[in-house]
Amino acid sequence: MKNKLQWLVFLALFLPISVFANSKIGVIDTVYILAKAPQKEATSNRLKNEFSGRESELKRLGETIEKERTSYINNVATMSESQATTKKRDLQKKVSDFQLKQKAFQEDVARRSREEQQKLGKVVKQAVDAVAKRGGYNMLIDRQAAPYIDATVPDLTQQVMAELAK
Repeated sequence: MKNKLQWLVFLALFLPISVFANSKIGVIDTVYILAKAPQKEATSNRLKNEFSGRESELKRLGETIEKERTSYINNVATMSESQATTKKRDLQKKVSDFQLKQKAFQEDVARRSREEQQKLGKVVKQAVDAVAKRGGYNMLIDRQAAPYIDATVPDLTQQVMAELAK
């Protein structure tokens, strides 16, 4: 019984070392890759084109509301009470509609940005997988995830960037 226990302790202590001794490990900087990926600019341009019309419309609407508000403030003293009340209600309705449109716009931009980030993440993952397989790596570690990385561990960030550029 004691012999079996010693054997199990031996295996538990030294088996992981032998497993990692045959492993090939590399490091990548995913923050850098996601920030500098060539696809990121295309994604930004796609989102900008998709939402530029609504953004311009909101800007024009906001400017119109601001002009009407300024006009109301400047002319309220010369208006009758019923005119001032009607104008104020109309302005409040326009502001409320503007705020709803603005909120919907922001939600749509955020949703589409997340979708595009997910697509970019998949492309980056494919590039990382391709580099790892081509180099025969068992494991790639994110630079920010490891508190210490020896200088002998190869950094494959530029190889992943080159793969993304293809």
